[in-house]
Amino acid sequence: MAEEVLPEARIPTYVEGLDERLGGGIPKGHVVLVSGPPGSLKSSFVYRILFREALKGSSALYLSMEQSRASLVSQMASLGMDPGKGKGVHVIDVRALRREIEEIREAPRWLLGLRRQLVRYKEEMGCDLLALDSLDALYALAPMENPRNEIFQFIEEIRDLNATAFLVSEMERDGVRLAKHGVEEFLADTIVHLRLREIDAGMGTSVRRYISVVKMRGVNHDLDYFPLLVDGNSFEIVSE
Repeated sequence: MAEEVLPEARIPTYVEGLDERLGGGIPKGHVVLVSGPPGSLKSSFVYRILFREALKGSSALYLSMEQSRASLVSQMASLGMDPGKGKGVHVIDVRALRREIEEIREAPRWLLGLRRQLVRYKEEMGCDLLALDSLDALYALAPMENPRNEIFQFIEEIRDLNATAFLVSEMERDGVRLAKHGVEEFLADTIVHLRLREIDAGMGTSVRRYISVVKMRGVNHDLDYFPLLVDGNSFEIVSE
């Protein structure tokens, strides 16, 4: 029988109606795979968790592999997350980070340099929560000779940071695999799947968002997909 995770050892998703079904949220220290197609609000979902936790005093690193810091902060401000209030969220622009890593001449691979930089960032700024957005962009920057082994090592070293880590994964709208190599699904402690579905609406078609926690080690939870409603800074699920 899985050991019960106490509410104080949880990180809320801040999705109204979902946390109650998870006993308070995601267990602290989990490696969380957040998968979905473009437009499913993966980045917003993850950043919002870091932002809300930072308001409570936590420190967070958001490693943006694709968007510039200015673009990301502007996008999140449009969802009601004032960057002036979320100073505990340190957004790392990968372009600047890549220049720093490439200066480490003894680093034989980009992933090794990235791991070293994350350790340094934790020492300098703290890191209760970490987000890497996205794995697909990371893989494009860091070709791997043996993906399964290298991803295993990378995720285990992220785990050694003793932070709750969110790994964003891009997937096709009708895809089955939640991450590029498949091993990520096995290694993750929690998997959150955001998906889009076309619904007939009168004479036209409407696209709706759905969310499901399809895996969470140590927690008994629903595997259902719930409609996800986003209204400004409000995220909530619709359940019967």
